[in-house]
Amino acid sequence: MLPLLLISTLPAFTLLLVAPASYKPWKLVRELGLVALLLARELLRHSASAAAGAGRKEQQGARMPPSKAKTPAPALAEDDADALPVLDLPELALERVLEELSPASLAAMACVCAGLRDRCSMDGLWARHVRRKWGRVLGAAARREWEAELATRAAAATLPRPARRRGWADSLACAWPLSWIGRRWLKEDAAAAARSAPAPPADTVAAWYRALECGDFWFPAQVYNREQDGHVGFLLSCYDAHLRYDRRTDTFTARYPPHGRKPAKEEEGVQWCRVRAAPLSTPAQDLHASGCLEDLRPGDHFEIQWRKNKDFPYGWWYGVVGHLEPCNANEHLCRCHEDDTIMLEFKHYAAGSRWRQTTVSRKDHREKGDETDGFYGGIRKLQTKDEISTWRRFWPVDVLS
Repeated sequence: MLPLLLISTLPAFTLLLVAPASYKPWKLVRELGLVALLLARELLRHSASAAAGAGRKEQQGARMPPSKAKTPAPALAEDDADALPVLDLPELALERVLEELSPASLAAMACVCAGLRDRCSMDGLWARHVRRKWGRVLGAAARREWEAELATRAAAATLPRPARRRGWADSLACAWPLSWIGRRWLKEDAAAAARSAPAPPADTVAAWYRALECGDFWFPAQVYNREQDGHVGFLLSCYDAHLRYDRRTDTFTARYPPHGRKPAKEEEGVQWCRVRAAPLSTPAQDLHASGCLEDLRPGDHFEIQWRKNKDFPYGWWYGVVGHLEPCNANEHLCRCHEDDTIMLEFKHYAAGSRWRQTTVSRKDHREKGDETDGFYGGIRKLQTKDEISTWRRFWPVDVLS
């Protein structure tokens, strides 16, 4: 049989080699040749499988021990007989079980049946996972951008799509009972089917978690020490960026907006500890309205907006309120909080550096500075020990000049 198959497929193989694909009359010939090759391969594959199966049956028959009377199956234990299916559990008990599942297990459970799919896709379950993993790096701006992206996707879905012309092989793959053609021949269609696998509805929290986990959604956040590996000038700063998660490395890729005439930059391998949600809704190009100036005292920790020139967006820089020059820094005699001038210190710079200190007006603070020293903007007082300790974690090993 094998020589006969080889002889019958030789003309088809020859047609595949010599038939030009650019001419329409030859297109049918090429497809018929492919069909002949596929059929030949299927026949060879099934004949080999049948021969192997017959050999295994002969070996098993030779080794088969004398037949014995079948032992009746043990009766089900009373506990097994009374066991309830998952869906028969009380609603509160089922919800408690689902709460203990990991995101991967919850997604797998949703594929079991329609009843579990609805329960496993509830926003309350997935909101807990979003808060647990992403709560520290997601803010209100990220949610707004996700809703805007959903609206864009919905609008794109309503547009008509061009019809795809089906060939002979497409039709054969739909009707042919064997498996090889459907799996191997239409690789592009299989990839498209994998991408369109069942997914939670787009407007659910489960879909948002999936988009974040798979890196399908760039979300706005802020990154400490931008370009950490190659730019000392960004130490103890925090800049706006759009981030995408990479679950293979458990890190982020940060895309920073263009600065002046410089194009946008990307930084890979950004660790979780360097990412935070923006604490304020002020855009990076706008001056923050400082509401804490009257409350600032020496020793208070703060963040202040700073930019190199007015074409640049603001970044947030860490500092500590210092004492004015006439003050002797005695906490019992200090009257710095009564003065209109506030001394801002950046102690990671050496004494005498032009970046070490600056002053702002307590009552009439606006953006101040010039093209040489940059422009200082709004001030935000740090309220919690966690915020302060996060900044201190990035303190440089050596004092900057």
